[in-house]
Amino acid sequence: MKKKEEEVIHAGASEFVDNLIHSAIESHASDIHLDPGRDTMQLRYRVDGVLYPVKTYPMSIQEEMAARVKVLAQLDITERRVPQDGHIEIKFKEKEYNLRVSTAPSVFGEAIVLRILNREDILSKLDNLGFDQDQLVLIRELIASPHGLILNTGPTGSGKTTLMYSILDELNEPSRNIITLEDPVELEMENLRQIQINEVVNLTFANAVRAVLRQNPDIIMLGEIRDADTGQMAFRAALSGILVFSTFHTYDVVGLVIRMIEMGVPRSVIAYGLTGVVSTRLVRKVCTSCKEPYQLSESDRSLYANSNTPGNFQKGKGCDVCIGSGYAGRTGIFEIVAFNDDIRNGILENIPNTQLRDIIARSRKKSLRHIALERAAQGVTTIEEVRKVIGSLSEETR
Repeated sequence: MKKKEEEVIHAGASEFVDNLIHSAIESHASDIHLDPGRDTMQLRYRVDGVLYPVKTYPMSIQEEMAARVKVLAQLDITERRVPQDGHIEIKFKEKEYNLRVSTAPSVFGEAIVLRILNREDILSKLDNLGFDQDQLVLIRELIASPHGLILNTGPTGSGKTTLMYSILDELNEPSRNIITLEDPVELEMENLRQIQINEVVNLTFANAVRAVLRQNPDIIMLGEIRDADTGQMAFRAALSGILVFSTFHTYDVVGLVIRMIEMGVPRSVIAYGLTGVVSTRLVRKVCTSCKEPYQLSESDRSLYANSNTPGNFQKGKGCDVCIGSGYAGRTGIFEIVAFNDDIRNGILENIPNTQLRDIIARSRKKSLRHIALERAAQGVTTIEEVRKVIGSLSEETR
């Protein structure tokens, strides 16, 4: 950044942005939102997946603040008409943080979002993510496969990236050549070869897979399957004796199979290339500082009519620790489907989707619904939070 450009920034903007970032970190925020309006700019933090309004500022400081963020993220401060992406690296209280910066033009000025990332948040042991003991055994059996494609599905912000890094950390040994293809690389890890996707120079996911197949990999992690070329290359790698991990945006296994077929992947390739699917969600945990027992309503009690799970239902009253929300922190809930002959035959025989869904339901040990209701009964989260994340809890939609 040229010195002349930096001089346009008000002297107080630097301290303002620093304090804003430090305050967000201390509030355990995952994202900082700066939203310009007609007269004011609103500051919001996303904590445990929920956006909270924090403060409003006069619009007179918006341009100076935006310019300061752009300087830190090495973006063009003179360009306000198109979106820009960058990152900022800072150290705060002996911890390293990486902030992903996104700017976008709006009617009243540039909207800015900063995603806060640090190694401790992203890299966790598999045992600490929220799997129950049966699921831990199953996920470790899956990732011990010598080859095949294992997909992690779920909506944005459901913990897919954290799970992928945790799996890589568990498999990371000098005897394995592990290559990752990411956009962006969110966590640098020792002994892995991590490649940053750059579509500007045509280094797409599909082209990168073609290149690394010649690098003698044992394991490939694809950040995301976004298109038909990438999907077909992922299956090609999986069927050539490589263990491949990737993420995919869909809500269930049947939807995933349908999307893969639409991408032009043959049914036989899906059936024999796909080893397993892990569906991921995040639920907020009841705040341990203000939790108290509560009784379920009659309709909620009916959800446990066929369950032997003892109830220890807890709910947070709201306190300073949880910003009055009753929740503090999040945990994962998972559904694991290991592909077996029944599922493969169902895909090959092109049976109706409802029948394939029934086969998958019989093949899995526990559904997302089952695990979520268990966590509520254990006092880890609440029925309200489960319903918000999972949706309908009726048996018909399990």
